[in-house]
Amino acid sequence: MTHRISAKLHFAGKDDFCQVNVHNLASGFPLHSHDYVEIVIILAGQAEHRINEKAYSVTSGDVYVLMGNQEHGFQNTTRDFRVCNVMFRPELFNFPLEKLKTMPGYQALFLLEPERRKESEFRGLLSLDSANLKEVLEKVRRLRHEMETREPGYDSAIQAYLLDIIVFLSRIYSSSSVNSTVGLLRFSEAIAWMEENYARHSAIADLAKRAALSERHFLRMFRKTFKTSPLEHLISLRIRHACELLKSGKFNITEIAYASGFNDSNYFSRQFRRMMGVSPRRFRKSSKQ
Repeated sequence: MTHRISAKLHFAGKDDFCQVNVHNLASGFPLHSHDYVEIVIILAGQAEHRINEKAYSVTSGDVYVLMGNQEHGFQNTTRDFRVCNVMFRPELFNFPLEKLKTMPGYQALFLLEPERRKESEFRGLLSLDSANLKEVLEKVRRLRHEMETREPGYDSAIQAYLLDIIVFLSRIYSSSSVNSTVGLLRFSEAIAWMEENYARHSAIADLAKRAALSERHFLRMFRKTFKTSPLEHLISLRIRHACELLKSGKFNITEIAYASGFNDSNYFSRQFRRMMGVSPRRFRKSSKQ
């Protein structure tokens, strides 16, 4: 008989958006789901992590990310199996996580792997050696200390330490030369390039070359991951940037259109309304209110 539980974090405010747990799970852990992001760090032993009805073998040093609302649990664990979970709500982060999307490792670990895991057999590809595992655990220890002591400034320290962990893991992934990670990492490099160069024209051939894929394979992989075309994704990146400029109130509509990569303010307005449901002017007015 399979047991399921409901896991839910209660966040009191902006300074209470993160939790850290370390478990000894020799007897496994029942299937459960939650609506927050979870960084899973396998500390010791081996097990099968069942995610969305599929089982993945995990071992000491493995690191992967679970997005919200995915049913998962551990089974067939060894007696020494230990795991660290760092759980947080991105929407309560003061730092704009969108800036991290220019890091190929962040794209791969926090966005592409979780998305691909929803529909296919795809286990986590990041595995830390003993030195990196020790270092990330020291960062987790500092994070947990701030959460427990709640000394003055702890709310800022919590976010800083969590961001440090995210960047640290993303950099390790970016520098990985293990064969199993290279393919996804090259694809993530193309996506990260789009994030940083949204205002430039991105030809499919150029993006495919960055990903070391044929155009056909790149398009197939892109659609499978993002459920849209590269052009639509690029437009959404431009609209996202335009929203930030509109909120600032420092530029007129035409200036924002050109700064966001649109060569025509009328076309920009049509695309903005299509994606946001309101005109740029209405959006700016509502953001001020």
